[in-house]
Amino acid sequence: MSKAETVMEENKGSAGVDTERLMKELGQARRFHVKNYLLLALAVYVLAFYATNYVFLAADVPYRCVVPECEAANSTVYSPPWLEGALPSGSIESRCSRRAPLDPQLPCQEGTAFGEELTTCDQWLYESNNTIVAEFNLACQEWKRTLVGTIHNIGMLVSLPILGYISDRWGRKRALILSCTLVGVIGSLKAFSISYEMYIAVEFLETVAGASAFPAAYILMIELLGQDKRVITTAYLGIVLVLGGLSFALLARTFQYWRTFILVAYPPSILFILYIYLLPESIRWLLSKGRKDEAVEIIMRAAKMNKVTLSDETMKQLSEEKVKPVEKKDEKPEEGLWMQVFHSPIIMTRLAICSWWWITCTFVFYGLAINSVSLAGEKYTNYMLVVSVEVVAVVTNALVLDRFGRKRTLLCAYTVCGLACVVIPFVPKTLPWLATLLYLIGKIAITQAFSGIYMYTSELFPTYARHSLLGFCSMVGRLGSIVAPQMPLLAIYVEWLPSVLFGATALVAGALMLTTPETLNTRLPDTIREAEQLARSPQPAPAKDDLQMTNTKA
Repeated sequence: MSKAETVMEENKGSAGVDTERLMKELGQARRFHVKNYLLLALAVYVLAFYATNYVFLAADVPYRCVVPECEAANSTVYSPPWLEGALPSGSIESRCSRRAPLDPQLPCQEGTAFGEELTTCDQWLYESNNTIVAEFNLACQEWKRTLVGTIHNIGMLVSLPILGYISDRWGRKRALILSCTLVGVIGSLKAFSISYEMYIAVEFLETVAGASAFPAAYILMIELLGQDKRVITTAYLGIVLVLGGLSFALLARTFQYWRTFILVAYPPSILFILYIYLLPESIRWLLSKGRKDEAVEIIMRAAKMNKVTLSDETMKQLSEEKVKPVEKKDEKPEEGLWMQVFHSPIIMTRLAICSWWWITCTFVFYGLAINSVSLAGEKYTNYMLVVSVEVVAVVTNALVLDRFGRKRTLLCAYTVCGLACVVIPFVPKTLPWLATLLYLIGKIAITQAFSGIYMYTSELFPTYARHSLLGFCSMVGRLGSIVAPQMPLLAIYVEWLPSVLFGATALVAGALMLTTPETLNTRLPDTIREAEQLARSPQPAPAKDDLQMTNTKA
C-alpha cells in the first residue's frame, strides 16, 4: 500500500468514510452550510446576553446610611444638604457607618454639627433600585453581591461535563437545543425572585442548563467544515459573540431595572425548540457512532441543497456496509472513554495542560470584563468598549493562526496579556490613559487566547470524545471564572493584587504552551491513537489538488 493510500485509510472514520474529503466535496459556503451557519450564529448571539448578565443585574449601586435623627426611613432624598457632615470619609466607612447630630432636637440642615463617634448603620437608602443590591437590601454585604458571579460560574462547572456527555452520547444537536431552551425557561424565573436566596438558586440552575450551549454550537460548526476552515469558524463565532455582548450592554442600558431586563432577554430563547426541525445533526458525529444511514440522509440533503455531485469514491464509501469484526469469546470488552484516557499518558498530560489554559482564560477574561464597569466613566460604555476591542483579537487570530500556527499565536497572546496586566499597578496615577490602554491590550490578548484555545483544544482530542474532553477542560477552567467575580472585593483591600494575579497566571499558561504539539494543517483526530500521533508526528491534511492524498508527510 502506498503512502497516499495509507493516509487515505487513516482519514476514514469508524464508518469507513473519508470525512475530510466528504466535507470538501459538499462545499463549505453554499446554501446548506450558510443556513446552518446562521442558525448556530443566532444561538451564540442570544447566549452572549446571559454569559455575564450579573455584571449589570448584580452591579453595585450607590447607597448610604439612613440617619433617623434627620430623615424618615422611607425618605427618597439621596443627597440632602446636611449629608456631608453626617457621613465619615472613606468609601467603606461612609457607606456602612454614620455620625449622630450633636443636638437631635434641632432639625437637620446645612451646617448642622455632628459628633465624631461612629455608629454602625442598620438602614440604608439606595440611589436607584435597578439591581438586586437595592431590591434585596445587600448594602455593606459586598460578598453577597460578588457571590452571584461565583455561583453563576459554579453552575458552569457542573454543566459542562453533563452536557458534554449528552453531546457525545446523544448528539451535538440535542445538547444545543436542550441547553438553549432550558436557559430561557429557567432564566426567566429569576424575574420572579422574592429573596436573595431564591435568586442565586435560580442563577445556579440557569447556568447548569445553559453553560454548554456555546461549546455545542462551536463543535457542531467545526465538524461541519474541513480542516482549512477552522480558523474562519472561530473568527466568525468570535465576532458574533462580540455583537451579542454589545447588544447585551445596549439592552441593559435600555431596560435598566433588572426584572424588566430578564423578562425581555430570556423568554425568546424558548423558541430554540424549533431547531429540532431546522438544524441537522453533526455528520462527523453520526459517522463516528456508526449511524451511517442517518448521516447519509443528511449528506444527500446537503448535496441536493448545495447542487453538488459527490465523487464515485465517496459514493462507494457511503454505500458500503461496514463489516463488523467477529468477537472472540476470550476477547476483552472495549474500554470506556475515561479508562482509555487514563491509560494514555499523552492524553492525561494534555488534559492537565489544557485545563490550566482554560483556568487562565476564564480567570483573566471574566476578571477584566467584570472590572471594566468600575473604570472611570459610564459603566455601559466601558463594557461596550472592552467588548468591542475583542474584534481586534478575533481578526488577528484569523490572520495569524493559519500563518504562524496555533502554538506561536497563543504563546504571544498569553505573554502580552501577562506583561500588560503586571505593569498596570506600576503606572502613575497621573497617567490614567496609559493604565486604560494597558487594560485594553490585556483584554485583547486574553480574548485572542480564549478564542484560539477553543479551536486548539478541539484539535488535540478525538471526535468520539471531543465534547467530553473539551467539556472537562472547560469545566476545570471554571475554577478561574469562579474566583474572578471576587477580584473587585479583593481590590478593596489590596488594589494592585488582582492585576498582578491576572498577569502571573497568563505568563505561566504561555510557558506551558511550549510543551504541546502544533496542530496547524492537521486533520481532526477520530481516535485516541490518532490524537496521540499528534505528539509524535502530526497527521497531514488532505491535499487540495482534486482531493488527492499526495505529497503528504508521514
